This record gives sequence, C-alpha cells and structure tokens, in this order.
Amino acid sequence: MGAALLVVGIELLIGIGIGLIVTVIGLFFGNIIVFDSIALAILAGFLSHGLLGVHPALAVVIGIAVLLGLLLLHCTRPGFWLIGGGLSVVWGFIFSTMAYEFSGKDMVWTYVVWVLGAILVFALHLRARYKIA
Repeated sequence: MGAALLVVGIELLIGIGIGLIVTVIGLFFGNIIVFDSIALAILAGFLSHGLLGVHPALAVVIGIAVLLGLLLLHCTRPGFWLIGGGLSVVWGFIFSTMAYEFSGKDMVWTYVVWVLGAILVFALHLRARYKIA
C-alpha cells in the first residue's frame, strides 16, 4: 500500500513538473513580453533580498514594482525597443552558450546561434507587442 502511494505521488510530481515546463514554454512563445517581465521581476526580488539584504516583504514589493514598470515601459515605443532589443540579444547569448557547449566549443555555431536566436526572440517581441496593442 505504501509503495503504491509513493508511486502515485511521484507520478503526480512528474505531471506537475511537466505541466509547469509546458506552461513556461507556452508563455515564452505566447507572450514573451509578459514572460520577460515576470522573469526579471522574480530576479529583482530574489537579488534585492539575497544581495542587498532587503526584507523579504519589501523584496516582494520590489518584484511587483519591477513587473509593473517593465510592462508599462514595454507599452512605450522607446521602452519596447530598448527592453525588447536588449533582452533579445541576451536571449540570443543564452542560446549561444548552449550551442557553444553542445557543439564542442565551435565558435561558428556559437555566433550563428547567437544571431539567429536574437532575431527569433526579437520577432517574438514584435508579435507580442502587436498582440497587446
């Protein structure tokens, strides 16, 4: 009986994990502006608490403020181009570091994936902007 409950519990955790991964991927491709804003807000909250020693309740407020600020900035033309362009280059870099490792440290693959990744993510930003507007 106990082993069956353990197996069901593990299956449930695996299902929840897969569901969360699919949700994150769907949000990334569905509306990257919201995804980026949430990710940076979480990062801001954790970093303000971990690095600066801000009280956890204030770190949550900082995270919420960053989320709202980024969403509002994305609605402006300069904000969209600065944040969307910058984050597209950052996402391209993240993809390129994976290509660097998977390709046996081949720099041609690294740079090609960086450029193509940045272009793909910027296209996702443009699509998300037109969906919002």
